[in-house]
Amino acid sequence: MAISVMRVSGKIIQYNSIEFKDIFDRLFPHLYLLGSRILKSEEKAKDVAQEAFVKLWEKDTEEFKSEKALQAYLYVLVKNACISQLRKEKNVLNTTLDEGLSVGQQSFLNEILREETYTLLYDAIQELSPQAEQVVQLALKGMSNQEIADHLQISINSVKTVKKRAYAKLRDLLGAQVVALLLTNFIQFF
Repeated sequence: MAISVMRVSGKIIQYNSIEFKDIFDRLFPHLYLLGSRILKSEEKAKDVAQEAFVKLWEKDTEEFKSEKALQAYLYVLVKNACISQLRKEKNVLNTTLDEGLSVGQQSFLNEILREETYTLLYDAIQELSPQAEQVVQLALKGMSNQEIADHLQISINSVKTVKKRAYAKLRDLLGAQVVALLLTNFIQFF
């Protein structure tokens, strides 16, 4: 039987290693908190967070550009497991999330996911150069390239170049799908 491994930031990590335990110890509290806020049960949240790591382990090999990309992946696993758990509890099968949750639950879940996702994006933006960080934050506030150029007193071509490099760096840090989701769905929250 092959040894299960994952690659994070280019480093190979075996699932039964000290490195994996360190990642588990760092990320488990965040996953547990997300699960407990959605499910309103510490015991169920603990099970869901642990199950996310088991699912990761069962994949045999997985590659993540960074630990933030791994964290985003695990958030999705926990969110989906929580949604499944809520559906089971309500005996709601084969429905959309909106049909299975009350308006209050939908709003609460959206707020939790927004908060957790914002934190991931904000942390990644902090790793950009100071100029790239400024450009991205202004873009997320809805400013056009020309408005950013005027605000920072740089050329519009500089804005475009900085923005392109910044988004490439964010894709490396978080993964392409996560960045696409964040930049299209979360702009209004900045």
